Amino acid sequence: MSTEANTAWPDENRFHFEILDLPPALVVKVTLLSHATFFVFGIPQDESGKPNQLWRDVGSDDHFFERDVSYSSLDLYPLNRGVSGNARFLATFHYSGCIGSSGVAYDAREWNPEGAGRLDQVIKQAGSFGMDYMDYKVPGFPQIGKLQTEGSLITLPYCWFSAIDTWDNPSLCAVDTYDLSGDDVRFRSRAYNRPDLVPIAKAIEYAQHRDYPAVLGYCASAQVARKLVRDVPPYVFADDLRLTPTGKGKEHVEFGLDHTYRFDVEMLAGRWLVVAFSTE
Repeated sequence: MSTEANTAWPDENRFHFEILDLPPALVVKVTLLSHATFFVFGIPQDESGKPNQLWRDVGSDDHFFERDVSYSSLDLYPLNRGVSGNARFLATFHYSGCIGSSGVAYDAREWNPEGAGRLDQVIKQAGSFGMDYMDYKVPGFPQIGKLQTEGSLITLPYCWFSAIDTWDNPSLCAVDTYDLSGDDVRFRSRAYNRPDLVPIAKAIEYAQHRDYPAVLGYCASAQVARKLVRDVPPYVFADDLRLTPTGKGKEHVEFGLDHTYRFDVEMLAGRWLVVAFSTE
């Protein structure tokens, strides 16, 4: 129908669909123009106390109409079902504007047909991937992890924008691991590409919101946390980031115009923390 009605459109912009068969559910990927979404169909076991054999639209991409983007694509992956055998799948969205970095969103769902039926979101994670398609990689900040959807442990990689970015490409990246072996999907771990710089980015983020308890979680002392909350301005951009090792598990970091922001970070009790902060 779309081929006939939209003959003048490029083929990739016409209506297309794919079906992921996950008995007793069907996940339908739909693309039209430059956007993608999904719909889930299932048969609830009973309705009003009576057995049911009618297929229903039981859920969809909740945030499809909330994304103000020029382009979105979608990949669907079946996931490990766990002990109960309920159908699970992962929807991976990639989206972008007219120019600049691209975004990623992971949306994992589980269909439970018991009773009236329930489609639960079991994983939600969003991030960015920069402009790697143009080879705009950030020196010294390699991306970490790969998308892995098979088996009981899955990994979801992503990056995010922060105050230590030096241009329109996110520097910090992470990979999250989830355990799907049981009936409850559980977060297992998070690894970073630059764990030494994460506390600086996080401390600045929370300091800009004047959230002292959150800032303290990334600092070695209350004095440093209070200084960050007091002195960090609403907007911080790294511009030029310089890092100097000062000992085993110790680093001095400077960034900003004229190296305005100066941090010392140190590995303490197995994690990196901000031990000193000053502005010039």
